[in-house]
Amino acid sequence: MIRKIRSNHSVSTRMTTGLALAVALSATAALAQGGPEQTAKLTKTVESTVKSIDATRLQLEKTVATYNSIMDQTAKDTKDAYNGLGKDVTESEKKVAEARLKVDAMNAEADRLFTSWKESTASITDPALRKRSEERLADSQTRFQKIAAAGKNTRQTFDTLMTDLKNQSTYLGNDLNAGAIASLKPEATKFNARAKDLFGQIDGVNKMFGDYVASMTP
Repeated sequence: MIRKIRSNHSVSTRMTTGLALAVALSATAALAQGGPEQTAKLTKTVESTVKSIDATRLQLEKTVATYNSIMDQTAKDTKDAYNGLGKDVTESEKKVAEARLKVDAMNAEADRLFTSWKESTASITDPALRKRSEERLADSQTRFQKIAAAGKNTRQTFDTLMTDLKNQSTYLGNDLNAGAIASLKPEATKFNARAKDLFGQIDGVNKMFGDYVASMTP
């Protein structure tokens, strides 16, 4: 009877050990697969963000063109152009809001990737290899944060530009004639310079995103 109990205890121990090993191996496999999958998810959100930023840029170009048709007095109908400018400003702000949501989703995905990366690095038993992985993680995070900072500056430039545009639009609202338009020439020159700078910032951010995606792609 005692032998039978000992035998059952031995079997139970082997089963428990085997189950623990299976769970450990399963977790390890999942962790190994999680890296590439998480990277792919981040890449997808970055690409979606870039596409949204491109759409914003196109709308902003349209807005600036409408503005200049008024300032240069080349619009076929100044009143129609003025009404169109208001719609363009609204659409530009809508595009920026949509891009902001894409950026939020991208940042959340980046946080998940970096957290997963940090956890998997901690499991590396080779000190030299673990240190190298930590350095690559830090480099990737730094580059991503640099892009995020550039994107934030670009958003601030956009907000300033739209504020200036709204002020000028209000100025012309009850005084839409050649004299009032001509009086805004100095402001128009400054506005176009800032718009050009904004387009450059947008292109710069998208290039940084493109380079970052390329560095993550196998």
